Amino acid sequence: MNYDPTKIVFTLKTLPIDAINITGGTQSRLSIKEDYVEEIFEKMKDGVEYEPVKAFFDGKEYWLGDGFHRYHATRKNGKASIKCYVTNGLLREAILYSKIANNLHGLQPTLQDKLHNAKELIGDFEWGKWSNREIGRICDLSHVTIAKLRVGKVPEKVKFLDKDGEVKTRATKPEKPVKVDVAKPVTPPADDGKQQEAIDFLVQENEKLSDQLAVKGSADPDLAGRIIAELRDEVWQLTIELNSVKISRDQFQAENAQLKKQVTYLQKQLKAK
Repeated sequence: MNYDPTKIVFTLKTLPIDAINITGGTQSRLSIKEDYVEEIFEKMKDGVEYEPVKAFFDGKEYWLGDGFHRYHATRKNGKASIKCYVTNGLLREAILYSKIANNLHGLQPTLQDKLHNAKELIGDFEWGKWSNREIGRICDLSHVTIAKLRVGKVPEKVKFLDKDGEVKTRATKPEKPVKVDVAKPVTPPADDGKQQEAIDFLVQENEKLSDQLAVKGSADPDLAGRIIAELRDEVWQLTIELNSVKISRDQFQAENAQLKKQVTYLQKQLKAK
C-alpha cells in the first residue's frame, strides 16, 4: 500500500462554518496550539488570506481533515462561512488524511503528535497491516521507530469491521474466562535467562567476526562495510517484525484455546440439563 494524498481531488467551496464537523477524531495533534490560533487570528484581521481548510463529505457530514488552527481562527474572527476544499470521502478517509496533512505544510507536528498518530495506525484493523516504512512515511517517522512501537505493544482496543461493514471497537484483552473444571498444568521451572544471553552474545560475536572477514577480503572494503551494515539492519527489522507477528499469533492461539474450553464447559452444562 502506498497512500498518496496528492491524488485526492478537492473542489473549492464556501461553506457555513457550522456545517463543518470537527468531532470525528480527525484532529491529528494532541492539542490545539492557542498561540498559533491567535497568530492566525491577528493576521486574518490584517487581511492576510490563508489556504482554505480541507474536508471530506460523506453525504451527510463535512469532516474537517486539515486546517484546525485556521478553522478556530476563522471562528474567532466571527466569520459565518469559511473557504474549504471539499472531496467526497468517509470519516476514515478524513482521519487518515489528517495524519499526513500536517507534515506537508504549516505548523509541524511535535514528536509526541507523530508517535500518537503512528500508534493509532498500528492499532487499526486495516492500517495496522501496512508496512513500517509506509506508516513511518505517513507519520514522518523512521521505519525503525515504527518497528519499535509494534514490538510487544498490544493496544487495549482495536477497530474492526462487523458483519454489516460498520467500524466498531473491541478490547484486545480477552474477557474473564468461564471457570472450567480442568487439571492445572504443571509449570516448568523458570529459566533465569543467563544461558540464552550467553548464546545470543556468542551469535553476535560470530556475526561481527564474519563481517570483518568479509570486509577485509573485499576489493572495496568501504562499500562492503556499508552493504553489510545495511543488510544487518534489514535483518534486524525483519526479526522485530517476526517477533511482533509471533506475539499476535500467541495471543490469538491463547484466545482460541480459551474459547475451546468455554465451548467444552457449555457442552457439559447442556448435557447435564
